[in-house]
Amino acid sequence: MTYWDRKLIRDQLDVRFKNLRNLAEKSIPESGWIRVIREALGMSARQLGQRVGLSQPRISRLEIAESEGDLKLSTLKKIAEGMNMKFVYGFVPESSLEEMVQDQAKKIALKRMTKVNHTMRLEEQELSNEDKRKAFEDLTQKILINEPKDFWDL
Repeated sequence: MTYWDRKLIRDQLDVRFKNLRNLAEKSIPESGWIRVIREALGMSARQLGQRVGLSQPRISRLEIAESEGDLKLSTLKKIAEGMNMKFVYGFVPESSLEEMVQDQAKKIALKRMTKVNHTMRLEEQELSNEDKRKAFEDLTQKILINEPKDFWDL
Protein backbone atom coordinates (compact mmCIF):
# COMPACT_ATOMS: atom_id res chain seq x y z
CA MET A 1 0.00 0.00 0.00
CA THR A 2 1.39 3.39 -0.94
CA TYR A 3 1.59 6.51 1.19
CA TRP A 4 -1.31 8.02 -0.76
CA ASP A 5 -3.50 4.95 -0.16
CA ARG A 6 -2.78 5.07 3.58
CA LYS A 7 -3.37 8.83 3.66
CA LEU A 8 -6.75 8.45 1.97
CA ILE A 9 -7.75 5.80 4.50
CA ARG A 10 -6.53 7.98 7.39
CA ASP A 11 -8.50 10.95 6.06
CA GLN A 12 -11.67 8.88 5.71
CA LEU A 13 -11.28 7.42 9.21
CA ASP A 14 -10.59 10.85 10.68
CA VAL A 15 -13.95 12.05 9.33
CA ARG A 16 -15.65 9.14 11.08
CA PHE A 17 -13.69 9.70 14.29
CA LYS A 18 -14.71 13.35 14.38
CA ASN A 19 -18.31 12.22 14.85
CA LEU A 20 -17.31 9.85 17.64
CA ARG A 21 -15.05 12.24 19.56
CA ASN A 22 -17.93 13.78 21.57
CA LEU A 23 -19.20 10.35 22.56
CA ALA A 24 -15.70 9.17 23.51
CA GLU A 25 -15.21 12.20 25.75
CA LYS A 26 -18.23 11.25 27.84
CA SER A 27 -17.33 9.08 30.79
CA ILE A 28 -18.69 5.60 31.31
CA PRO A 29 -21.27 5.53 34.10
CA GLU A 30 -19.75 4.37 37.38
CA SER A 31 -22.03 1.33 37.52
CA GLY A 32 -21.47 0.55 33.81
CA TRP A 33 -23.66 0.87 30.76
CA ILE A 34 -25.49 -2.44 31.19
CA ARG A 35 -26.93 -1.58 34.57
CA VAL A 36 -27.71 2.06 33.73
CA ILE A 37 -29.52 1.13 30.52
CA ARG A 38 -31.26 -1.89 32.06
CA GLU A 39 -32.57 0.27 34.91
CA ALA A 40 -33.57 3.08 32.52
CA LEU A 41 -35.63 0.52 30.61
CA GLY A 42 -37.24 -0.66 33.86
CA MET A 43 -35.85 -4.14 33.29
CA SER A 44 -34.73 -6.28 36.22
CA ALA A 45 -31.53 -8.32 36.16
CA ARG A 46 -33.72 -11.44 36.19
CA GLN A 47 -35.66 -10.25 33.14
CA LEU A 48 -32.48 -9.40 31.23
CA GLY A 49 -31.08 -12.77 32.22
CA GLN A 50 -34.14 -14.53 30.79
CA ARG A 51 -33.73 -12.64 27.51
CA VAL A 52 -30.09 -13.70 27.11
CA GLY A 53 -30.24 -17.14 28.74
CA LEU A 54 -28.36 -16.27 31.93
CA SER A 55 -29.30 -16.27 35.61
CA GLN A 56 -29.96 -13.07 37.60
CA PRO A 57 -26.80 -13.57 39.71
CA ARG A 58 -24.76 -13.97 36.50
CA ILE A 59 -26.18 -10.72 35.11
CA SER A 60 -25.23 -8.97 38.37
CA ARG A 61 -21.67 -10.36 38.13
CA LEU A 62 -21.47 -9.22 34.49
CA GLU A 63 -22.56 -5.72 35.46
CA ILE A 64 -19.79 -5.58 38.07
CA ALA A 65 -17.26 -6.98 35.58
CA GLU A 66 -18.26 -4.34 33.03
CA SER A 67 -17.86 -1.50 35.54
CA GLU A 68 -14.34 -2.85 36.21
CA GLY A 69 -13.57 -3.04 32.48
CA ASP A 70 -13.32 -6.82 32.56
CA LEU A 71 -15.95 -8.13 30.16
CA LYS A 72 -15.56 -9.94 26.86
CA LEU A 73 -16.82 -8.23 23.71
CA SER A 74 -18.94 -11.26 22.83
CA THR A 75 -20.71 -10.98 26.20
CA LEU A 76 -21.34 -7.25 25.73
CA LYS A 77 -22.82 -7.99 22.29
CA LYS A 78 -25.08 -10.68 23.74
CA ILE A 79 -26.31 -8.36 26.52
CA ALA A 80 -26.92 -5.54 24.03
CA GLU A 81 -29.03 -7.84 21.86
CA GLY A 82 -31.01 -8.83 24.97
CA MET A 83 -31.90 -5.15 25.42
CA ASN A 84 -32.74 -4.72 21.70
CA MET A 85 -29.63 -2.65 21.16
CA LYS A 86 -26.56 -2.82 18.96
CA PHE A 87 -23.21 -3.16 20.65
CA VAL A 88 -20.59 -0.83 19.21
CA TYR A 89 -16.97 -0.45 20.21
CA GLY A 90 -14.11 1.40 18.70
CA PHE A 91 -10.96 3.40 19.00
CA VAL A 92 -11.00 7.18 18.84
CA PRO A 93 -7.64 8.95 18.55
CA GLU A 94 -6.85 11.85 20.88
CA SER A 95 -6.21 14.11 17.88
CA SER A 96 -6.46 12.52 14.42
CA LEU A 97 -4.70 9.68 12.63
CA GLU A 98 -3.17 12.18 10.22
CA GLU A 99 -1.78 14.27 13.08
CA MET A 100 -0.37 11.14 14.72
CA VAL A 101 1.47 10.16 11.54
CA GLN A 102 2.67 13.74 10.94
CA ASP A 103 3.94 14.02 14.53
CA GLN A 104 5.81 10.72 14.26
CA ALA A 105 7.44 11.78 10.99
CA LYS A 106 8.48 15.08 12.62
CA LYS A 107 10.07 13.20 15.53
CA ILE A 108 12.10 11.10 13.11
CA ALA A 109 13.05 14.15 11.04
CA LEU A 110 14.09 16.08 14.15
CA LYS A 111 16.28 13.20 15.31
CA ARG A 112 17.96 12.99 11.90
CA MET A 113 18.33 16.76 11.57
CA THR A 114 19.88 17.04 15.03
CA LYS A 115 22.64 14.61 14.05
CA VAL A 116 23.29 16.33 10.72
CA ASN A 117 23.16 19.81 12.23
CA HIS A 118 25.73 18.86 14.89
CA THR A 119 28.14 17.57 12.23
CA MET A 120 27.62 20.64 10.05
CA ARG A 121 28.16 22.98 13.02
CA LEU A 122 31.45 21.23 13.78
CA GLU A 123 32.48 21.79 10.17
CA GLU A 124 31.24 25.40 10.31
CA GLN A 125 28.65 24.69 7.61
CA GLU A 126 25.53 25.14 9.72
CA LEU A 127 22.39 26.11 7.78
CA SER A 128 20.43 29.29 8.38
CA ASN A 129 17.20 28.97 10.38
CA GLU A 130 15.14 29.34 7.20
CA ASP A 131 17.19 26.65 5.43
CA LYS A 132 16.84 24.37 8.46
CA ARG A 133 13.05 24.88 8.48
CA LYS A 134 12.82 24.08 4.77
CA ALA A 135 15.09 21.04 5.11
CA PHE A 136 13.01 19.85 8.08
CA GLU A 137 9.75 20.15 6.10
CA ASP A 138 11.28 18.36 3.10
CA LEU A 139 12.69 15.58 5.27
CA THR A 140 9.37 15.17 7.06
CA GLN A 141 7.56 14.78 3.72
CA LYS A 142 10.17 12.30 2.49
CA ILE A 143 9.77 10.24 5.67
CA LEU A 144 5.98 10.30 5.31
CA ILE A 145 6.08 9.16 1.70
CA ASN A 146 8.79 6.52 2.12
CA GLU A 147 7.65 5.48 5.62
CA PRO A 148 10.63 3.46 6.80
CA LYS A 149 9.99 0.08 8.44
CA ASP A 150 11.07 1.49 11.81
CA PHE A 151 8.61 4.40 11.51
CA TRP A 152 6.88 3.61 14.84
CA ASP A 153 9.98 2.41 16.70
CA LEU A 154 10.85 5.84 18.15
